[in-house]
Amino acid sequence: MKKLIISSLAIAMIVSCSSSNGDTQDNNNNNNNNNTPYLLKKVTETTQDGQVYTLEFKYNGDKITESVSATDNQTTRYYYNGDDIVKTEELEGGIIRQVREFTYSNGKLTAEKITRTDYGILVYTKNYQYITNTHVKFNEYKGSTYNPATGVYSDLQFAEVDAYLTNNGNVASTSHTYNGTTHNVTNTYDNANHPMKNVKGYVKIDLFYLNDGELAYNNLVSRSENSTGTIVSTRKTTANHTLNNAAYPTQSAMTYTGGSSGTNTHIYSYQYNK
Repeated sequence: MKKLIISSLAIAMIVSCSSSNGDTQDNNNNNNNNNTPYLLKKVTETTQDGQVYTLEFKYNGDKITESVSATDNQTTRYYYNGDDIVKTEELEGGIIRQVREFTYSNGKLTAEKITRTDYGILVYTKNYQYITNTHVKFNEYKGSTYNPATGVYSDLQFAEVDAYLTNNGNVASTSHTYNGTTHNVTNTYDNANHPMKNVKGYVKIDLFYLNDGELAYNNLVSRSENSTGTIVSTRKTTANHTLNNAAYPTQSAMTYTGGSSGTNTHIYSYQYNK
């Protein structure tokens, strides 16, 4: 849940579905014998070295309006058109640092325009092409050249990503090549409910976030990342989820292996509206 608790509020935050998922997944609430869906109110992350981070969510019905991290003085605001999130504003200390604007066609996310103002002004657009119901291509921003004297970015670079979805609409695998290195990722998920599954449009806007695969309609069980070519590396994530009677996690233990941090485990605890 790394992406949910930290990156969703970070300056460099990015988190669409196949036509068989879109609205079907958003409306499949798996409620606990009433018409009110499970909505995540608070998530707490405890790192292996004892650091604690919290993220709280506000809603209008089942539409998210705001997420707040008091620890980092960061807030994300959400704006809708119908059931789709069309814009988010990410603020740090009350100052907007990033805006994301979303375009849809037939319930599918087709484009995302990102405007970042943490250093100068960086603007770029990610476009999504649906080859089949389970195969999506999109351009992932990889870097650019920044001139601090003018605040202008140039030579924006992208990588074309191939993503394949499961029948539940989760990202089963991704592959892309950049600067001579090919990155292949494989994810597996359980059949239980992701904590944010019932929030209108939420999973849809961040489903293709490449860095961790933890935002989906179900819960990540394992993730394998292999890089070959100029850079050779391997990273793995494994998860153990404790579920309530309605098959929503109350706690997740995520173990991350690889990279400069070695192996470490983070514990995520979830509080719902019921």
